[in-house]
Amino acid sequence: MTAEAAGAAVAGAGTYRRDAALVAISRMAPLGVQLMATPIVLANVGRDSFTAWALMMTTINLMLTADLGVVGIMQRYHGVARGRGDRELAGRITASVLVVLVGLLVLVTLAGPWIAQFVLAVADFPPSVQDDAYLLFRHAGTLAVLQLLALALSSYLAAHSRFLAVAGLSVGARTVLAIGIAVALSGGHGLPGLLLASYADAATAVLLGVFLCRAHLFTEVRRLTHRAEVADLWAYAWRNQASAFGFVAQQQLDFLMATVLLGSTVAATMGAVVPLTSAVCLAPAVLLTPLFTQLSVQAGADPAGLPMAAARAEHSWFRIILPFGALVLGLLPFAASPWFGPKVGDVRVLSAVLALGFLLSLTNSVLAILVRAAGRPGLESRAYLVYAAVKIVVGTVLALTTGLVGLAAAGLVAAAAMVTVLRLSTRDVRSHAMVVHPPVRFFAMAAALLACCAGGSWAVTSLVDGRIATLALLAVVGAVGASVVAVTALRRQAPTPRR
Repeated sequence: MTAEAAGAAVAGAGTYRRDAALVAISRMAPLGVQLMATPIVLANVGRDSFTAWALMMTTINLMLTADLGVVGIMQRYHGVARGRGDRELAGRITASVLVVLVGLLVLVTLAGPWIAQFVLAVADFPPSVQDDAYLLFRHAGTLAVLQLLALALSSYLAAHSRFLAVAGLSVGARTVLAIGIAVALSGGHGLPGLLLASYADAATAVLLGVFLCRAHLFTEVRRLTHRAEVADLWAYAWRNQASAFGFVAQQQLDFLMATVLLGSTVAATMGAVVPLTSAVCLAPAVLLTPLFTQLSVQAGADPAGLPMAAARAEHSWFRIILPFGALVLGLLPFAASPWFGPKVGDVRVLSAVLALGFLLSLTNSVLAILVRAAGRPGLESRAYLVYAAVKIVVGTVLALTTGLVGLAAAGLVAAAAMVTVLRLSTRDVRSHAMVVHPPVRFFAMAAALLACCAGGSWAVTSLVDGRIATLALLAVVGAVGASVVAVTALRRQAPTPRR
């Protein structure tokens, strides 16, 4: 490699790291607000009202998948249009997506009362919170589609590598949400106040999206997609929508099954723990958003190069997720219990078992990005279908016989089935160079980090009382362990000085 090529590679790596960090900020902002608010909402509104609020958030997440795949269209096909240099195609894509989402907004708003009645018929809420729960679920669909409009505009920005704008949109809207939650709780407005805070969040996200995309919306969006483009566009959309539903189902099935099988009181524990565990364990997946943009652009310019580009990405991916998984397993179970407090109970085993299933599914992340960029998201949808089927069957049996921990353990079985199915079904798409088994030294480093963090976490939680002090010391333990691994990795990669 020449000096010029090496410099370009370093610059490209630096740009990717910056973009990935901005995507992480944008994705973690809403999750961070929800997770930070969870113990505060639980303490202020009570267990029954918290269950209704948590189920509304779950309902919105599920409805976010009922977008007919239009959000997935935005990033993939705008990337393809960018690779081809076709601005007119980009305008037609946006116009078609906005028409579908506006129609969907009208539909779910009109169907709000039926949605609320259905949820109340399935979930067993005490009489004291039924009226407020009905109000929440009546507006859940409208909130979901408003968020979809914002996500569609954010996906356009991502397809054009405007990740700073993506982060600004997310952080701006979530700041409004955090302020709204604080005002609602401090003023004693309860669940209606939390609903208004959610509306302020969604409206802010849409307005910021329109502002950031104004040049595209007002100069390029002129007409809908041609008839010849519709078949390819919507065939991709439906398959991508199924994959999106599978991803959300992976995060939400535990809480929904616990609510139906074990009752809303027991499900409150799962409703508190699952968002934290899934958010932490699946967080690295957001780092691959810039990779999706890169591969989508390449799909428009040079499709033959997709497998090798994914192979290089997967080699780097395992270097990240192995130490990350060790860090999570060493810290999260011990941090979850003091974070939620005595109202939820000791959730160490529950969070550890849930984490194992989520972390196992991370191994397929690069492959999932590849099949989406290649225009074959149906392969990923098939794997998620297997996950859901295994989770429901095995989870029902284990939940009824062993309770919450058994239900969580079913996620590990389902994740193993999903990984196997996707690997087997994509042999004709991926390159033979794609790395599946990382070097042994990566496992050794991850095992050392796990032992260090788990031992330190156990010592901290055994000796220290108080939520803030415990969490602070656990953070220090994790930082020390991660620093040791990072320094070791840098030393291994450092060039040997010439004598």
